[in-house]
Amino acid sequence: MTQLAGTKRTILDIAENLFLEGGYGSFSYKHISSALGIKNAAVHYHYPTKPDLGTAIIVRARRRFERWHEDIDKRGLDPAAKLNEFFELFRYFLDAGKICFGGALGINFTALPEKMQEEARGLGSDFLNWLENLLDEGRSEGVFTFPGGPKDQAIVILSSLQGILQMARNYGPYCFDIAKRQIIRSMEI
Repeated sequence: MTQLAGTKRTILDIAENLFLEGGYGSFSYKHISSALGIKNAAVHYHYPTKPDLGTAIIVRARRRFERWHEDIDKRGLDPAAKLNEFFELFRYFLDAGKICFGGALGINFTALPEKMQEEARGLGSDFLNWLENLLDEGRSEGVFTFPGGPKDQAIVILSSLQGILQMARNYGPYCFDIAKRQIIRSMEI
């Protein structure tokens, strides 16, 4: 990897960490350049505008999620194990003291630039579609039971996980485990 590509990736890493701590408004090019010991112009060279950088964060998250679910599919896990792996995606954010992408994007969604809103909707759809398909598969195999359709249940699960990360910041990580147990109980896994 060239130094230029390494700098670009490091900028993206720092921006993503700041973004997951407090949303789009929680960082600036000054934060990033200070962390790297470079001038703001160097950040602008790689990402001319903050919306370019914000969009790059979301695009990378979408690619990461795609690789994640491709890996899960290759491992041949049953639906219950896949759902547990999905919970673990969110536990990662909890353990890292971060909010998830859905939470970070939702904080001020209407204030996000249009391209970021578009990618944010895409990321949310990626998560919901994968989860909906998993729930449909699990229901068909008799692993899960739940009222309503798989999309309805996917919305309940995803919104619960996003919300519990917010609660856990205030009340502690035990909230996550309680929410996970309740979701599983509600589906009679």
